[in-house]
Amino acid sequence: MHGVKRRQWNQELLEQKKLNDAKNINNYRRLTSTILGLKEKKEYSLDNLQKSKELLKINPEFNAVWNFRRDSIIALKEQLEAKFWEEELDFVMAELKIYPKVYWIWGHRVWVLNNYPGSPVSIWKRELLIVSKLLELDARNYHGWHYRRIVISSIENRTGESMDKEEFEYSSNKINNNISNFSAWHQRANMIPAMFANNEIEDKKKFIDDELKYITNAMYTDAEDQSVWIYIKWFLNSDIVSNTYTTEEYVKMIDDVKQNILIINQDDLDFSGKENAWCLKMLIVIEEISKRFGSQEECRTQEYVKKLIEIDPLRKNRYLHLRNKT
Repeated sequence: MHGVKRRQWNQELLEQKKLNDAKNINNYRRLTSTILGLKEKKEYSLDNLQKSKELLKINPEFNAVWNFRRDSIIALKEQLEAKFWEEELDFVMAELKIYPKVYWIWGHRVWVLNNYPGSPVSIWKRELLIVSKLLELDARNYHGWHYRRIVISSIENRTGESMDKEEFEYSSNKINNNISNFSAWHQRANMIPAMFANNEIEDKKKFIDDELKYITNAMYTDAEDQSVWIYIKWFLNSDIVSNTYTTEEYVKMIDDVKQNILIINQDDLDFSGKENAWCLKMLIVIEEISKRFGSQEECRTQEYVKKLIEIDPLRKNRYLHLRNKT
């Protein structure tokens, strides 16, 4: 790293490092052998519970040890002090801060919350604040977003109230902060069908019109961002959108999107001397949709595929597959 003095390793330091490494490895092997033996014998005690924590601090991806820890907690439930559950959440959070993308840690936290005495809605609402903070630190952490959906579902089940609108607004805030946040776009694509299914939108046509404006602005904001285009593809193909509009309105909407894409593509060509690959891909998608609605316009898919191969030769076979489908 810049500004950090590199440590000079002389022979004495190297020997000391080897000794420390050997000690740590031996300790890990000893703990592993002990815990797996205890797991097989189903020997649960507070002391063994502590040993499992020591091993998980060394290797949080050891799922068998997480399982042993959960089995121990269940077996010792009557012996555990009231403060145990908060301490367990603190332990898991400390691990998450170091290893934010280890699936087993997230899974154990959900288990702890579900087994927390009474599992009251208050701890789940507190958890929502915590995961919101975590996503501020790493807004695109897939595990964090998945965990957030679990927390939201748990709150909804306990209160009987939908949080779809709040989560839709949350996705907007995250996208507005970073348009490349694929997880936020994915969350948005989940919330819209949920809001429609639960009849949470009063003026459905206005909602779709507003969403169209939102994604059109996103196209012009960053025409190179795949997250935007993947969402647009979902939006254009969504039954929710096509069923909200009349056929004439839907066909016109598709054409309006097409015209905007053509403008963006031409701007890229004028500026950089080459066309935009994402624009060309989306034009192919639009042609497929238009054909389903009886469009008589000349098909230009073959032309778009040829251009894609020229500007993105590494994906030639994928584009040839597209051409052969038409």
